[in-house]
Amino acid sequence: MKTVSRVILAAIFLALTALLAALAKSASALVFAVYPTFSRAILAKIAAFTRLVPFALWEILALLAALWALYTLIRSFVRRRFLRWAAGVLLAASAVLFVFTAVWGLGHFGPGAAAELGLTVRGYTEQELVDAADRFAAKAGELAPQVKRDDGGVFAPGSFSALAARAGDGYAALAEKYPMFGGSAAPVKPLAAAKLWSYFGTTGVFFPLTAECTVNPDTFAASLPFTMCHELAHRMGVTAEDEANFCAFLACRANDSAEFRYSGYYSAFLYCYNALCETDPSAAAALWERTPAQVRTDCLAASAHYEPYEGKVQDAAQSVNDAYLKAFSEEAGVRSYGRVADLLIALCQAENT
Repeated sequence: MKTVSRVILAAIFLALTALLAALAKSASALVFAVYPTFSRAILAKIAAFTRLVPFALWEILALLAALWALYTLIRSFVRRRFLRWAAGVLLAASAVLFVFTAVWGLGHFGPGAAAELGLTVRGYTEQELVDAADRFAAKAGELAPQVKRDDGGVFAPGSFSALAARAGDGYAALAEKYPMFGGSAAPVKPLAAAKLWSYFGTTGVFFPLTAECTVNPDTFAASLPFTMCHELAHRMGVTAEDEANFCAFLACRANDSAEFRYSGYYSAFLYCYNALCETDPSAAAALWERTPAQVRTDCLAASAHYEPYEGKVQDAAQSVNDAYLKAFSEEAGVRSYGRVADLLIALCQAENT
């Protein structure tokens, strides 16, 4: 009877999750008139408690859950109760999915940050992409001499904890104009087993159930401040990856720290440059030649940093992430990480008018 009860409860959780998604799609205006504020408020309350722990609480909970699942699986075979165990796992997974969707995941179906920021995105010409890339490269070049560098001329910011403590400053400044950035700016936490996460191709993880923004400390230095702001954007209720990248740029630009401002412009340049490489390699080569030397130094160092981690493990991890994004209506999957170029060009166009 316990097995049947667990299956029934799991079905109820799954039905409720599907109902939430259906409401978000069919009554978007009504749902998202209140949901973003609700989500940010809930996440802020959770973060107020989890910030008291200096490590990523969700990693510990995930490890304990995996060990418990393994232990109970073995016991289920010994006692010949595998179906009951499977029903329990199904119930736990469906309950977590429901809470995840209710607290944060529903934002995937909303109008998005671009709409809240009043930014109109349209199709752009290649020249507009080149102009935006030149603009970001030039600004990064101006900031490059203002940040600390190692003996090889590569960007070398302060400690992870020092950067994490300042990552929310840009959002605090933005919140004065945009209420959507009024969520929790609790410090970012480092992911444990940094090298392992690098092999997965993971630079950061936001876990809504503990409202923790976690970043891989093995992330290349010039991208580290930007990545911290990206994960914080998720806690502000920004679910789409391209929009989280765009908000990270805005937060970096609004930060008083030269490290954050440089990281923001450096990252914005890279997104536009990579987009140009896909559409016109010759134009991208010409852009590279006129990019400031210190910016190119960091780009080359980044390539060398990540090269050892490329392989089948990273491809498999990216496939899992791709499936997750598509399940929550990000049809481009992992490619949405690069669509930030459209938002950056839109910003350039808006600020030029």
